Amino acid sequence: MTTDITTQVKNYNGKNSFILKMKDAVSKYGSLTVNQKSAVEKIFNNPVESKSVEMTDDIKKISFYEGTNSFVSNLKVKLNQFGKLSEKQISAGLKQIEKEDKKTLVRKMSVPAIGDTIKVGRKIGQQLKEQYGLNFNPILLDITKVLAFSAKAVKFSGNMTVKRGDVCMCCAKTLTDEFSMLTKMGKTCAKHMRVEYITDSSQAERFRNE
Repeated sequence: MTTDITTQVKNYNGKNSFILKMKDAVSKYGSLTVNQKSAVEKIFNNPVESKSVEMTDDIKKISFYEGTNSFVSNLKVKLNQFGKLSEKQISAGLKQIEKEDKKTLVRKMSVPAIGDTIKVGRKIGQQLKEQYGLNFNPILLDITKVLAFSAKAVKFSGNMTVKRGDVCMCCAKTLTDEFSMLTKMGKTCAKHMRVEYITDSSQAERFRNE
């Protein structure tokens, strides 16, 4: 075709519901995906104008499909071209959509166990300090008991500490150089806290006091 697919969609004045939907997508995002362009091109290459479609719930799932499954995308094109699909096509399409939906619902969740140690950042450490009236910002939590967990959160009890020399007391990142391990704070966090960083191990006590 001599004219770019996206340009053809922009200039489209017909009644094909799918093309009109793609026209809105171009207006909103400035371009179409590879699958969308392929579907549009098939419609433009077929002289048959889209027929009205009886929108049952199953048909809607195929008609409004925006996934990457090529089989369902082809069914969507045929649906917009001819206004109908066979029961076998609908059933097969719905099975593919269901498989894709199940994949997107799979979530990996790392559930901490007793004896595990987790790191907390500066913000959460400050909140814990205020909540429990501590005189330090905790940066590590040693889990002593898992109380409950759901798909979104884990509730546990544990011991809080700042006494690990390889973890920054501000951001909980692992410390790598000798001076950072002495002071328990990295150079970046020291700058953030406006504390002059040490250049000699004899300055470590002064740094901690500040």
